[in-house]
Amino acid sequence: MNNILQIIKDADPFEQAYDREFYHMFLSFCSLICIMHGKKMNLANIFILLMKDKEIRSLYKTLTEADTDYDALMSFLKYDPTLYKSKYIKNFLAVNELDV
Repeated sequence: MNNILQIIKDADPFEQAYDREFYHMFLSFCSLICIMHGKKMNLANIFILLMKDKEIRSLYKTLTEADTDYDALMSFLKYDPTLYKSKYIKNFLAVNELDV
């Protein structure tokens, strides 16, 4: 049943347009962060910055129309499901208490 629903979803023009627009905004946001910091940053470092900085997280939520902080952070994991394995993220989470 899930396969049929996934096939229908993949063929839906609305879903295709939404996904393309979301990924464009996602990558534009990552580019903006790199420009703001004056250096190329990897996805793990941008994710950590998103967890640390409420203002940047708010900007990201506005751009991607994410309703909650959880949705905003999960969209990074949707883009790169292996992101949680990053040693940078593991070290950050081990040392810091988040205010998310």
